[in-house]
Amino acid sequence: MASKKKLKKSINNLTYELISECLTFKHFHPEVESEKIDAVMHKILETRNDLVARISNPDGKGNVKINRQHYNSIQQDMNLMVDAMDELGKLAK
Repeated sequence: MASKKKLKKSINNLTYELISECLTFKHFHPEVESEKIDAVMHKILETRNDLVARISNPDGKGNVKINRQHYNSIQQDMNLMVDAMDELGKLAK
């Protein structure tokens, strides 16, 4: 991990891309209930807020090994945001 700033920026960029995809999906699939798409966007935003809060408050403030594991788990949890997009694919069927 290079820095907290870059990690937060990466999370924000991913969030904006996924929200953009949701809005595009909403536009091209008017037959799908918008509440379901809004729920997916809400889940993405909740995950983003949780990840940013975890970046700002690391577990082990003096222990390098614990910090490394903490930030690696944050990077892995970014996949949860992408997994939320699978729900959109199920809605289109």
